[in-house]
Amino acid sequence: MTVESTEAYEERDAAASSDPSPEMAVQPSPTQNLTDEQIASAIVSRLSRDDKLAMRDGDQAFWPGIRNMMVSGSQSCPWAAGVLPEHHLPGIHYTEGSRGIVLKGATTFPVVMARAATFDPDLEERIGAVIGYEMRAFGGTLFGGIPLNLMRHPAWGRAQESYGEDSFLIGTMGSALVRGVQQHGMACVKNFALASMEHSKLTLDVTIGQRALYEMYLPHFRKAVEAGAAAVMTSYSSINGEQCGHNRELLTQLLKTDWGFKGFVLSDFIFGIRNAKAAALAGVDLEMPFQLHFEQSLPDLIDEGEVSEGSLDEACYRLILQQLRVLRKGSYEKEKVGCAEFRAVALEAAEKSAVLLKNKGGFLPLKNIQNIGVIGRLASVANTGDKGTSDTQPTHVITPLAGLRAYYKHKIDIWQERGQNINRALQIANQADAVVLVVGNDHSCEGEWVSSALAAQFHEVLPQPRNREEAQIASQFLRSFGGGGSAGNQLAGHSGEDGYGSGDRESLRLPPHDVELIKQVCAVNPNCVVVVMGGGTILMNEWEDLPAAILLHWYPGMEGGTALARILSGEVSPSGKLPFVIPRREADLPDFDRNARKVIYDLWHGYRKLDRDDVTPAYPFGFGLSYTQFHYSELVVTPPDELRTGSIQFQFSVTNTGQVAADEVTQVYIAPKGSAVDRAKLELKGFQRVSIPAGKSQQVSVTVPIEELAIFDSERNQMVVERITYDVIVGSSSQDRNSLCVKLDLFAEPDETTEEPA
Repeated sequence: MTVESTEAYEERDAAASSDPSPEMAVQPSPTQNLTDEQIASAIVSRLSRDDKLAMRDGDQAFWPGIRNMMVSGSQSCPWAAGVLPEHHLPGIHYTEGSRGIVLKGATTFPVVMARAATFDPDLEERIGAVIGYEMRAFGGTLFGGIPLNLMRHPAWGRAQESYGEDSFLIGTMGSALVRGVQQHGMACVKNFALASMEHSKLTLDVTIGQRALYEMYLPHFRKAVEAGAAAVMTSYSSINGEQCGHNRELLTQLLKTDWGFKGFVLSDFIFGIRNAKAAALAGVDLEMPFQLHFEQSLPDLIDEGEVSEGSLDEACYRLILQQLRVLRKGSYEKEKVGCAEFRAVALEAAEKSAVLLKNKGGFLPLKNIQNIGVIGRLASVANTGDKGTSDTQPTHVITPLAGLRAYYKHKIDIWQERGQNINRALQIANQADAVVLVVGNDHSCEGEWVSSALAAQFHEVLPQPRNREEAQIASQFLRSFGGGGSAGNQLAGHSGEDGYGSGDRESLRLPPHDVELIKQVCAVNPNCVVVVMGGGTILMNEWEDLPAAILLHWYPGMEGGTALARILSGEVSPSGKLPFVIPRREADLPDFDRNARKVIYDLWHGYRKLDRDDVTPAYPFGFGLSYTQFHYSELVVTPPDELRTGSIQFQFSVTNTGQVAADEVTQVYIAPKGSAVDRAKLELKGFQRVSIPAGKSQQVSVTVPIEELAIFDSERNQMVVERITYDVIVGSSSQDRNSLCVKLDLFAEPDETTEEPA
């Protein structure tokens, strides 16, 4: 890093000194025309070493910070790091929450997995813009809620905080969220990399080969970096024996050098790094959220020459550069937080995310119904997702029951069954023309998890208390997390069997009482729609034949009940698509041991694994029904002019052949033919959501960069596009029987192609 234009910066700073606001202090005069890079370099040159060290971790001492975290149970205000008012540096102000800012009153959106089901990056960018605005209104500048980890196995407790099992979908949706947040603040993507288990997350070592790493688990992170993400958070996991927070090849060589990342790297909280020297040399710029390893060891490491002054300067430069880019974003009104405009975006997301899996005989929508029975323990519960660090605090939540009551008003009678009195449920079902049965998971079934033996596992990395007050906090922490205590809802929400939070799922099926309820209610009244809530894959084969309809409702956010009523009534046609495959058996998925300390990740999970094994899923990847039908035709594929940097163009027509206007998610899959290596039979490489009136057609154009077809060549140590023929498959899911298919030879002269059935 070089220091440029220091004199010009000093003149500008002196002129601005009469106004102490950070925004004024860092704004260059128009006549000086300094770049952000020049200003950041100049600021670094003026900082003392103590100033620079103060920028490298959270501003709060460790034990007082732990006390605040334990007492509040959730984030009550942004966490500050590197605030230097004497240098007009406002620092980093971190806020959590993947389904919205976790501070009181902010808009609560559907969980990330639900938003993946919208296949709507434009909507996701608007969601990011709302989140970014509300963050700034609360005084935050860094949003740490862009989770890009791939769901390798649906038993992962935080699958709800993922965009699913497909890297292309994750990268497209995650990049959209980055762009939205960065309209107002800094976006932090996480967790880099391979975080996809909860119970063993702090000690997990993942063995993975280069192909799986570069083809499956890294591309979506690179897309988020290219979208402009300001920060990347490390993972607790180890990759091939080296912890991610200590991994120089991952953080410095790959992220900062190969990908050209200009932002900063921060540690996952508290245990994201275990050794200051290893972390600093690896490329961690900021330790969060409190003072721990860097505060204890970094000064001595620099004095002894084990960590260079230059690396200290570079870290501060990266942190300052991103602060400069945020501070010009404008002013933000706290009164606008949770406003009707923002709630309308949450409602749109809840509507577009709902996936209709079954609709026998056109049972839905529910029209001309005189009596609806609403049954199920989750019907009147504010069920928005995990109670850990992503837990939000909305002003209200529209439950399924509240949404149905508000929509149908006095036209019908609404019944509810909140307890376990199944006889009452059957009585309700017997009296109803139609039944809405709300079942599924809640925060007690899946979510974040913190071991009760946390202190015993990592006692050696915890700092010594500095005074009596800190000693009391440490004692309380040891009682709560020493392996035998129980302190309730503290670091991760709901109290689990041997820790805090529910963690990884024990079963991929509905709770037994829900299954029994479905069987008995449908026996009394088969005119039943089962509304399933949850954050990921739920196997349904033991009961799916019984109801007339099945709707996947997810954790739908604060407006979910309104969305449900609009969909069931037919005011909105369901249009969500599965961001994962639903198998018939657990055995069709990769092995999963939630207490494993060592795992092997390969190319095979989700729909790719089922395709390879010739296993028919219950519901394929990308599947979702509508209240209308769509017909695809006129597929034309245009190869790129330049094979190294060009793009493939896909054009086709989609006709709404039904009686209602609706959205369709068109999907483009690429199937390699004659590959020299073992590859997936087909992979998603493009999609576009379109709105089509009844009886109308729409031309759709999808562009796919040629590099999306690349695989990792270990001999050349780079991604390459094979010189083979590919099938282009366009349709409404990965196994659409009416999809279109065209051959594509990238290394032949382009000619007229005709579509063939897939």
